[in-house]
Amino acid sequence: MISPGWVGSLIGLIGLTGLIITFFLYRASRIGPRPVYQYQGFRLIGREKQALPEEVSILYKDKKVARLTKTHIILWNSGKATVNGESIMAGDPLRLEFSKDSEVLSARVLRFTRQSNKFTVDINPDSPNEVICNFDYLDAGDGAVVELLHTDEKRYPKVQGTIRGVPKGIMNWGRILPTGKPFGFPVPLFLSIRAILVIGLISGIFAIAYAWMRPTIPEFLRSEVAWPDWIFVVLGLVIIVMYSSLLWVSRRRFPRSLRTEDTEW
Repeated sequence: MISPGWVGSLIGLIGLTGLIITFFLYRASRIGPRPVYQYQGFRLIGREKQALPEEVSILYKDKKVARLTKTHIILWNSGKATVNGESIMAGDPLRLEFSKDSEVLSARVLRFTRQSNKFTVDINPDSPNEVICNFDYLDAGDGAVVELLHTDEKRYPKVQGTIRGVPKGIMNWGRILPTGKPFGFPVPLFLSIRAILVIGLISGIFAIAYAWMRPTIPEFLRSEVAWPDWIFVVLGLVIIVMYSSLLWVSRRRFPRSLRTEDTEW
């Protein structure tokens, strides 16, 4: 464990890791304005692909609707430079767009990072399936949570619009995955999806550690299957990559200041 060869390899690995971290930090420092969004949706009333029977009516503010869905869009600036509201092109405004035959019944800003951002949403009077978003500016980490009630079969809108100085447009960072309520209701911490993924990751590390330390393990604790060490190493690496990827995808990416009770489901 403390032989010179082992120490030299460890120092080399630490140095390589430092170079990789430095490279990614440098890349992150060069990011300009970068508006991004995540989303989640809950079907409140109605079926996924077909309307309810004619004998059943759903009313929203005395208006008959076939279905009702609540959708949250979290939009924020994940870059290092400011996104200016005046840079939004008038001919292609920033908007949340559902299917043409659907209607947005309600749109409101549920939470925002700063009052001075003046983040507002309004249903387009000419196209009730669209919600227009406006703001004064968004510094790094600034954003808002928009809550929508709509009648679309699809739970999530398309985020459209052109912002001067942002050639890649508004980036889609995916759906907000459930982390604490995998079965739709609170569960003990050790049964949460995130905890299960962490346990899976640890099992992969143990598989590699077992192959490395097997010669020093008492015989009665060794596996009865006489598999070669490389099988445990490969299996461990596959498990580590798989569960690390799932943990990376399921992580909370939006700013902590935009957390709500619904976005922590």
